[in-house]
Amino acid sequence: MSSTVSLSDLANRIEEALNGNVSRPWCVHRLYETLLSQGESRTRDSLLEITQHAADELVAAGRARREYVSAIAIGVHCEDALYWPARSPELRLSDFGPEFESPAILHRLASHFQCHGL
Repeated sequence: MSSTVSLSDLANRIEEALNGNVSRPWCVHRLYETLLSQGESRTRDSLLEITQHAADELVAAGRARREYVSAIAIGVHCEDALYWPARSPELRLSDFGPEFESPAILHRLASHFQCHGL
């Protein structure tokens, strides 16, 4: 795909963040916390969805790579997508080393759960 595809402002900001460190992939949660968590009035879940959609724009344009991760912790299912720039030499998440292989990545994914009280 062409790299001249017009992207949303958020997708451009995500690409800048990804290119800032090509040696480490960014999960949707980290992108959200870095780029959108301050000053937005929408809910966290809707902002995570917007963040993932913008990051997926980059993947569709061939400017980023993505791999999904899924884990179950204490009976709750958590999914995430990790993104890194297409110019990175890594083709798969596991290429980033042991901390991005199972089970290490699954333990870190489970840490995304936040307790909101009972």
